[in-house]
Amino acid sequence: MNLPRPIADLICLTRDLVHHPRMVLLNRGHHRWVPAGVIATAGLFVATNTPGGHHLLAAVLLVAGPAWALDMLGALAHGLWQSGRIWADLECQCCGDYPDDEDDDPHPDQPEDDGGLARDVEDWLKDITPTRNA
Repeated sequence: MNLPRPIADLICLTRDLVHHPRMVLLNRGHHRWVPAGVIATAGLFVATNTPGGHHLLAAVLLVAGPAWALDMLGALAHGLWQSGRIWADLECQCCGDYPDDEDDDPHPDQPEDDGGLARDVEDWLKDITPTRNA
């Protein structure tokens, strides 16, 4: 069954919030704040006394309000994480910076292995392929 993209995204977000709430909050710190723009636009309709503006704002707050609140919590959590106050054991998937980022290469003077994945697969195939004695 194919769901519309926004509904599928909402289902995935809900699932991830249950299973990985800290990671979701860190990633939401990079969110584009689209719900805030939608709410602000609806607020303009109310401010200009557009007919039905209050109903529009109520509907927009009902739909976009939770996402906006999650964006704000994510921005707060990301700022606290970046300053090293919370969740030092997590790495933000969007920016990839660890607050206590250390040199990942313990032996910088050793040359890199130039074999790569193709070389590893070739060696593996040689090991498992039977050879004939002719």
